[in-house]
Amino acid sequence: MRDAVCQLRSVAGLAGRDLLHEWRVTLCLALAIAAVLAPLLVLFGLKSGIVDTLTARLKSDPRNLEIVWRLNGSLDRDWLARLRSDPQVGFAVPSTRTLAATLDLAAADGKGLQDVDLIPTDKGDPLFGAADAVPEGMGELALTHEAAGRLGVSAGMRVEGVVYRNLHQQRQVLRLPLRVSAVLAESHYSGWGAFVALPLLEALERYRDGYAVPELGVADGTSYTSGSSRYARLRLYARSLEAVPVLAESLRGQGYDVSTRSKDIELVRNVDHALSFLFRLIAGVGIAGCVLSLGASLWANVERKRRELALLRLVGIRNALLAGFPAFQAAGVAAVGIALSFSAYFAAAEAINRTFQADLAREEFVCRLLLRDGAIAALLTEALAVIASLIGVADVLRIEPAESLREV
Repeated sequence: MRDAVCQLRSVAGLAGRDLLHEWRVTLCLALAIAAVLAPLLVLFGLKSGIVDTLTARLKSDPRNLEIVWRLNGSLDRDWLARLRSDPQVGFAVPSTRTLAATLDLAAADGKGLQDVDLIPTDKGDPLFGAADAVPEGMGELALTHEAAGRLGVSAGMRVEGVVYRNLHQQRQVLRLPLRVSAVLAESHYSGWGAFVALPLLEALERYRDGYAVPELGVADGTSYTSGSSRYARLRLYARSLEAVPVLAESLRGQGYDVSTRSKDIELVRNVDHALSFLFRLIAGVGIAGCVLSLGASLWANVERKRRELALLRLVGIRNALLAGFPAFQAAGVAAVGIALSFSAYFAAAEAINRTFQADLAREEFVCRLLLRDGAIAALLTEALAVIASLIGVADVLRIEPAESLREV
């Protein structure tokens, strides 16, 4: 066993010294590998970078997870409870009728907005940032960036909400002092909107319907008897991008009219599929040519050194161990080719990312190869190089010791 290990080390050492001695040939073979591998690394880096950047942008915008309720319906509490228990649902809060979900807002300096959309919210709302306080109770609301800008208010300031109704042929006005708990990021919601807790939204709907609303200080109107509450709409967000089409299709199957930003999600998937197809096609053609070229070169090298290899057989090197000579050389050539390929990749990736730097965020890349993917590419290259050497290995196994005694 020890003798076999020593012989194997000797064969590996001879293979390495032969590569160094014929360094021009070695460099040409390594450049041939790099000529194939480097473009593949850049192409795969572009695929990963572009798809990852687009996916990250989709995930960073919670609106892409939203499933929009297009028509008013009739949703009961039991159905909502079952929906919320679905692992694909990330956030769900019911809403009142569209016509009942508006109010006028007025700031202390006289600035005002009419018919501002009221949007129900609750803890865990994906449109709220970590520092944004979700409004609670009857005296708070959160404003969209555009609404807050028009009113000239910020978080912590107060506004007045104004709601009108006609009761007993008289026009009544309800004025609500409200505190701004947060102002949402401009990228999360466009337009005039105010986010309020569901109890406030329900109370305003009852007020408009002519009921007395004691929690808002309104005693005039019909007494409201709470039965099994039903809601007209729903704010619904999937837990992940992958869950959006599945959840939307499930709701459509139940007869609900919903819409999503599926086109944006599908665009990223199409880009991923297209780049994957191009990568597989180019990689298949390039790798096949590289393997054949390297295999032929290693076989030719064995033929050129046939007498020297036969002499090694004659001095006692086992045939099975000597067959590793072209395999060791293939691994060495591949290692040099890999080093050249990654050097070319890093230079190209840096140039590409710098070119598009103005259009990228801080942690975004157009071309990026993950460490795992790079390691897999290197291992596959080594494996393919060894496979390419098999034709040379087969030739070595046919060498007889007596060939070293023949005159050339």
